[in-house]
Amino acid sequence: MDMQHLAAGMLPYPELPEFDYTSFLQDDCIGLDLQPQPPSHDALPGTSSESSDKLTPSSSDNNVPASASTGVVARRQPAQRQKTERRGHTKSRRGCYNCKRRRIKCQETRPSCGHCVKTGLKCEYPSLPQITHQPHHQIPLFSLQDMRFFQHFLTQCYPHHPLKQEEKWTHEIPCIAHNHEFLMHAILGFAASELMRTDDSSSLVTAAMNHRIKAIKAIKKRLAEASRAEITYEEANALVATCFALTFQSVSLDDGLAEYMTFIRGILLVGMQMMFKGITPIFDSLFEDRQNELIAPLMQDLPLIQSGWTEAAVEAISNLRPLCVDSVEVAYHEQLIGIAQKLQTSSFDAYKANSREYAWWMMLPHASFQELINLKRQTIILLHSHWIALSQIMAFISEREYDVREKRPPQQDNSMDPGFIRWLKYLNARVDYEHQAYNQWPLWVDEQLDRDMTFFGKRR
Repeated sequence: MDMQHLAAGMLPYPELPEFDYTSFLQDDCIGLDLQPQPPSHDALPGTSSESSDKLTPSSSDNNVPASASTGVVARRQPAQRQKTERRGHTKSRRGCYNCKRRRIKCQETRPSCGHCVKTGLKCEYPSLPQITHQPHHQIPLFSLQDMRFFQHFLTQCYPHHPLKQEEKWTHEIPCIAHNHEFLMHAILGFAASELMRTDDSSSLVTAAMNHRIKAIKAIKKRLAEASRAEITYEEANALVATCFALTFQSVSLDDGLAEYMTFIRGILLVGMQMMFKGITPIFDSLFEDRQNELIAPLMQDLPLIQSGWTEAAVEAISNLRPLCVDSVEVAYHEQLIGIAQKLQTSSFDAYKANSREYAWWMMLPHASFQELINLKRQTIILLHSHWIALSQIMAFISEREYDVREKRPPQQDNSMDPGFIRWLKYLNARVDYEHQAYNQWPLWVDEQLDRDMTFFGKRR
């Protein structure tokens, strides 16, 4: 049957009037749950109005709102939440490398940001990112530049510590690096930094810092998960090797002393945890006793350094004692004065005393270690500058470590890396006017090295 031929009154249900949305705003409609009553099947269209009145409530009834007569359910109007605007994102996305490493917001002013100007650091920014279209399912491959870094590491710049472990660095460590992102980034970053000794192109700076930052992020994430997941033999050794690579790369950073000390501490802490868990280190000369045993033949009958140097060192370090107040400063001062005094009697004993200082870093509680690397304290800066100066006059002794090597990388150039000298300059520049009188000896050492980097016996 064609429904268009039916009159409107012939439909089984009468049409409802248009819904009044203002009823949601009326207080007396809140909470009502009225259901429309279906018309009786006996009441056919055209019946009297009396029967219709019985089916539908009267709109004149004061107890029922007018909207109820429409058969529409009145509901509670939900409270409309006022939208608040989000604060703008203030994180620096393209800050300089120094600010990224320190995890502080960079002002991104060029050529130097405010932080680098204040601290006297060389301000370097990453190059603008290049958009590359790569399928998500594709595994990232080494770039040609990364392959250059990897080859340089294997043939030229693998670390000389632990002693007599060259085969481990050039064979076993590269094999496990492919399974651990933090180790691979640490190797590539260290190699890139070493290439910067002869090539200061911005691409090397960018690559070195990018790999370093990725390595640090990855290793921190893994160490945070270590308490919840068992560490395997391979992974534990990858963590140790990563700390070594990051430690050696720290030497190429002007303000890398704090990071150097932190990763040295990381090496020893991870190594100790491996011993407690019965995991054999891949480096069999990881600890101090074994290293002293290896280097002892080269230290026998080693002559003393010039007495004038050692006497000046003892006097300068002794003058710092009144400035040392808390326990960390006092203990650090005792370490330094012990090294300087042993230089007057035995070069090997002085070398071993200097090695024990690294172990002292590891034994410090976390809070005390944070005080030790706090370069906002003038006494700590002075103690560090004297330790670096002390290590420089000991170059003739400490460089015997290179002679322990069974495998030596070929020398492709005659360049000499400043190494710790970078830190000596950085620390000397941070001593304020009030404490300059206590820092005369480190300044003298720095002046001699400026004239001739080999003055105290440095060869590399």
